[in-house]
Amino acid sequence: MSNAATRPGFDHRGVVILATDTEVGKTFIGCALAQALRHAGIVAKVRKPVETGCASEDGQLVPADGRLLWAAAGKIEPLDTVCPLRFSLPVAAPQAAKHAGNSLMFDRDIEPILQPVTHPANDNVASAKSFWIIESAGGALSPLTDDHLNVQLALFTKLPVILVAPDRLGTLSTLFAHIESLAQRGITIAAIALNQRPKQQHADNIGALNIWLPRLLSAYPHSPLPAVLSIAQGADQHAVGVQLLNAINIQIKP
Repeated sequence: MSNAATRPGFDHRGVVILATDTEVGKTFIGCALAQALRHAGIVAKVRKPVETGCASEDGQLVPADGRLLWAAAGKIEPLDTVCPLRFSLPVAAPQAAKHAGNSLMFDRDIEPILQPVTHPANDNVASAKSFWIIESAGGALSPLTDDHLNVQLALFTKLPVILVAPDRLGTLSTLFAHIESLAQRGITIAAIALNQRPKQQHADNIGALNIWLPRLLSAYPHSPLPAVLSIAQGADQHAVGVQLLNAINIQIKP
């Protein structure tokens, strides 16, 4: 039997959305959750500290994913606050920054962006009922800055994680490696979202996860069993958001 605790409700300030790879639906998940929170009367606060591959509009780099998150959260803060670090080259953030003649350091560049998360007294849009959604730039174990991986977002904020992976053949090996890596770092996984499930899916990744999660986490007693969701291609975003809220059983302090 697993030593991992059964899944509790998460009485937290928010979640960090990480993924096993890039372009697997982190932003879709973040937007769905933000919209569901708003429908539940909860203020959704979003941050995507860094975005690469930004197109230029009227002489300014515009973050496509950051803008979607910003809109899903109701545009309650300036887009420049939601996603302040933008680069044009569609590569890992440190490489994109270097191409632009810059460097990225976590303490200098990322920590100030996350200060309202770690120090709520400094939050200009504070609410008794608010919930943070922090989205990484690329895969969890890819570089975010010159000195840290994207997983540092969860370590620094001490928030649980929604881990997004593509629901396809071959995903289990990469997913298991990420689950163990997060557990080894003491990071709680609130939910695993297997995204973009094809209509013709022969691999039962959900079934395999439900079998293997207790085994993988048995060595980490601090790790509760995460919820596991399978999200089909073309799924309704509102329905996915409600599914996420129910799955991770978010509890907001009154």
